[in-house]
Amino acid sequence: MKREADLVIPVLAVLNESDSGVLTTTQIRQLVKDRIMLSVDDLLPLRNRNDMRIDQVIRNIKCHRDVTGNPFAEGLLEARPRGMAITDKGRKYLSS
Repeated sequence: MKREADLVIPVLAVLNESDSGVLTTTQIRQLVKDRIMLSVDDLLPLRNRNDMRIDQVIRNIKCHRDVTGNPFAEGLLEARPRGMAITDKGRKYLSS
């Protein structure tokens, strides 16, 4: 099962590849799921939700943005209404 730390590079990559560097969480979820290998556990539905575990893990990246080590806390991402944006620091991190 994927953890938030496993998804930092894929999230940065899809944001970096977007024209504006900004995407909604829904767009990020779809693009990341299209580019990584998902386990059976990642695809399990969440109880009382219409999405999968992987969707919650991606959403948690933004929800946990004040936690040390989180890409928001480290300055790699910025919060946007309903989404995320890659920062210059995030672009440099991705290219290193």
